[in-house]
Amino acid sequence: MITSTECEREAACPNSGLVLQPVFGTDKRNPVFSVYRAPREPAPDLHVYYGAELLEVVPEDHRHPAFKLLLGRLYNAGVKAVTLQGSFGVDRKSMQRWGTALCSNDPQQLVRALAGRSGPRKFTPEIRAFVALRFRQLYDQSRTGYSRRLRAEIATVFAVKLSGECLRPYLRQLKAELRPESGQPPAAPPAEKRATTCVDPSVPPPAVPGPAAPSTALVPLEAASRNQSPVLSALESAEPTGRFCRHLGVLLFSAVLLDLEKQLATSGWLLKQWLAALLLGAVNIEQTKLLDFEDLERLLGRTLRSLFPQRLQLSELAAGPTVTTLLHVNARRVGAAQQRDFYFDPHTKHYTGQQPILKGWCARIRWADKVLHSDFFHTVGGEPVYLECADNYLDMRERFAALLPRFRQQLALPADAVITVVIDRGIFSHEVFTAAIADPAFHLITWEKNYQPGQWDPAQRAGDCGLERTRNRAADKRLYRFEYLDRNWAKNPAMRQLVVRATNPQGCTAELAVLTDDRQRPAAQIITLMFSRWIQENDFKYLDEHFGINQITSYASVAYARLQEQLVAKQIKSGAYKALEQQRAQSKAALGKVLLAEHRHPGRSAGRTARITALTRALEQVEGQLAQTQKEVSRLELLIAQQMVRLDTRNKRLLDSVKLIARNAFYQALAPFKRTYDNYRDDHALFRNFTQADGVLVETPSHVDAYLLPTANHPPKLQKIFQELLAKFNASSPLMPDGSGRTLRLHLAEKAGLQVAIGS
Repeated sequence: MITSTECEREAACPNSGLVLQPVFGTDKRNPVFSVYRAPREPAPDLHVYYGAELLEVVPEDHRHPAFKLLLGRLYNAGVKAVTLQGSFGVDRKSMQRWGTALCSNDPQQLVRALAGRSGPRKFTPEIRAFVALRFRQLYDQSRTGYSRRLRAEIATVFAVKLSGECLRPYLRQLKAELRPESGQPPAAPPAEKRATTCVDPSVPPPAVPGPAAPSTALVPLEAASRNQSPVLSALESAEPTGRFCRHLGVLLFSAVLLDLEKQLATSGWLLKQWLAALLLGAVNIEQTKLLDFEDLERLLGRTLRSLFPQRLQLSELAAGPTVTTLLHVNARRVGAAQQRDFYFDPHTKHYTGQQPILKGWCARIRWADKVLHSDFFHTVGGEPVYLECADNYLDMRERFAALLPRFRQQLALPADAVITVVIDRGIFSHEVFTAAIADPAFHLITWEKNYQPGQWDPAQRAGDCGLERTRNRAADKRLYRFEYLDRNWAKNPAMRQLVVRATNPQGCTAELAVLTDDRQRPAAQIITLMFSRWIQENDFKYLDEHFGINQITSYASVAYARLQEQLVAKQIKSGAYKALEQQRAQSKAALGKVLLAEHRHPGRSAGRTARITALTRALEQVEGQLAQTQKEVSRLELLIAQQMVRLDTRNKRLLDSVKLIARNAFYQALAPFKRTYDNYRDDHALFRNFTQADGVLVETPSHVDAYLLPTANHPPKLQKIFQELLAKFNASSPLMPDGSGRTLRLHLAEKAGLQVAIGS
């Protein structure tokens, strides 16, 4: 490959004899492309190399189509935009536009992109004449929405979409010409109305008999073609007017809200309220005090506002079969019964309270402390479908053996359905492997614990495969390569061992081993499942951040003395026996060091001989005490004697089950927006903001129109995506989640499309 240093040293192109100056070279993101400048008159050329081969010669002219196509191809090839911008002096957005046009199937888009500012103007003389003709009529009808209505008519007549900024200078000129004709400036609204935005001066205040407090009505200007103001029309014809309403974005989840209420006839209304609160960002009952319950009642129907009654209702529901119903609803909505591959992993909550609960390993603090475990099952697509809460009385391997039958029953999996569960190293146990081998309806995939790299044998290589992952957009993909050996595990020939050499896109290679009892499944599928476990780990972080899966919910506890009949007796080493074992290990270590010194220098130190005698006697004494000490005790009896307690997690499990439904409902609603927007850096934040938007509600006995007002000022491209999303939503004929049976229509509103009428 030709490097920039070699090129400067050789200082000549073999055919032309010109000195080539490096523009940019290779790096980690760009291992093959390099560009050099060949000075020529009147303009220099750019020589593009692919490795050591000359790929093409392009004039260095920013207006030349070949130059634009070159930068578009380099941008699409993944070359850093900052490098291209610094080397060629072209804005990143321009390169992105050229690259996008190259990837499109529309030749006209490519022509427009290459033409740039020199292309034909959208604001043609014909459109200019049309604006001059229609401006006076529309401006007389409304002082607020005339620009939007003009652009709508231009789009209908000329099939051209213009922005408000494009028309603004010309409209300002037309208004300046109109003012001298009228002989006076436009009339200002009365002083008491000036503080109100978007006021239509042509709308008189409604007549209200007797003294009354001022009232405000917000009316969406949906009918832009009407000659009469929508506010005046609504007031005079007694049609329903718009009402400002908070939390209007939650109506996007009307289907799941109604479905949840239908599944639980008596308590469904309250669970629907909690589900809506979670989707609005209130991750626990205490945070619901920040919601507007008057507006929630308009949207959902019946609600319960006070916190203490909500906690009482939660405890009553948790004592019954509600959790089973919730988990069934969640599993049905994600189609869990049709899947056969699942991820299992416990999520550990660090408990910082004062109650004496059991300690366990907490990865977050990298230490053993009081913990609460939540054992989760996820689908391979990342959807959580089942959970149970537990303390550290049983370890993960023991809990999993008891939990698996309940999981199958909850998901209504057929008895003969063969499921595969992918688990981290914590499941590593010969007892678990033996149980998996003996069960024909269950397969296990896990890492080999304490695998020592260096066992790779190229002669036994069984195959290779690749795993493609996307980064910030659908087309931004990275390839991970795998080579593997497929053989019997030496420690247990009934198990299958896959020794994998994994290479990431940066070229770093790691050697690991995967164990499974499944002999029939292709190795590539097993490797893909194992190396995709990050999906579940990422979801734990997401559930914690946005839905509060780490919330304790209830601080109630149950003493182990009351749990004797529910728990299986378990023997553990006594504390005295473990202390003596530790003392024996220390004595052996000290004695070993002295014996080693005596072996190296025999008979040179009388003190060393005496120390050997003393340590030997101490070791014999400790071993004698070990022989007389009870080795095992009942763990349950020990915990009762220590007055230990277990957190009562029934309330937490119920509310966490609602959180699983909320999480999966949000992801299902996000999916079409994610595909269209195609920007994984902020799509979640934008869509969450959209679903929590306030707006205007227009109600009739038969249907409801909701006009969403997001807090962010979105660009036209993003507004179009949201409008298309709402159009698809409306096509499904959704119903209001208040149980009234009224049809629901959602619209994307603009502040300029609202008028405010104030009565006094």
